[in-house]
This record gives sequence, C-alpha cells and structure tokens, in this order.
Amino acid sequence: MTSSNQVEIDNEGNSYLVTEYIQESHRIEEDSIYSAKGHYNAAAIWRWVHLWIGIPNTILAAVAGVSAFANYPVFAGFLTVVVAALSAIATFLNPSERESIHKKCAGEYHALRNQSRIFRNITTKRLSNSIDDLNAAFECLIAKRDDLNATSPQIPKRAFHKARQGIEEGEATYKEDKS
Repeated sequence: MTSSNQVEIDNEGNSYLVTEYIQESHRIEEDSIYSAKGHYNAAAIWRWVHLWIGIPNTILAAVAGVSAFANYPVFAGFLTVVVAALSAIATFLNPSERESIHKKCAGEYHALRNQSRIFRNITTKRLSNSIDDLNAAFECLIAKRDDLNATSPQIPKRAFHKARQGIEEGEATYKEDKS
C-alpha cells in the first residue's frame, strides 16, 4: 500500500486506476449525501402539504355535514364547494405519493452513499481483489448512480438549500468520521 488513497494491486499500473476509482467514489458519495438529504427534505415538505390540505378538508367536510343537518343549507353548500376545491387540489398535487417517492429516493441515495464508502474503504483495499473484480464493483456503483439520477424527481430548490446547510453544519457526518 502506498498511501491512504492508493493500493498496489499488481505491477501493471493498476494502482493508478484504483486511485481513480477512489476519487470517483468520493464524488459519488458526496453527490449521494446531497441528493439523499435533499430528497428527505422534499419528502418533509410534501408531508406538510398533505397535512395542510387534508386536515382542513376533513374538518370542513364534517362541519358541512353538520350544517346541512342543522338546517343551514347555504353555509353547508359553501363548505361543500370549499371541500370539493381542496379535494381537487389534493388529487392534483398528490402530496402523499410525492412524499413517498422522495422518501424512497432518499433511502436509495443513502444506500448508494454507503456502498460507495464501503467500496472505497474496504473493497479497494482488499489485495485479494483482482482489477476485474474492482471494475465490476465500480460499474455497479456507476449504474446505480446513473439510474437514480435518471429516475428520481427533481429536488425543490428550498429542500436542496436546506440540505446543503444541514450537511455543512455536520448533520450528515458520522461521529467516527469526525475524529
């Protein structure tokens, strides 16, 4: 072993390739941290949207029903229109589904972060690994990253900025990594 970021696998110049794998896995891990945190923040935003539409909608529907039976038909009719509008908004925005998708993406990016870290810190340092084994493991990381980038919904700007701030304040750093 020549340094913390280089491993001599053989005499064919593959240590340079391993160094490149290590550097790229750092990039994948960094991207994954920001994406995971951003998606978790986006999920939280959609959870609040779901609650802010759903709770008033439920209460107003109940009040409209009581008003109809209490012989306040105009008020009940007005509330029914409001409930219908809130229901249409909830159906159109589908905040529960969006929350679920962002949460799933966050978990997948978090898993990619872990896989990248393990690849860099363990897999590349196993001298028993052939360069072909490292190539295959690295290609899996790249394929997973590319698939997530292609299929994940866009992170809202506000959620991304909150993620960046949290990461810069150390929210995404393990205690082990701080020492």
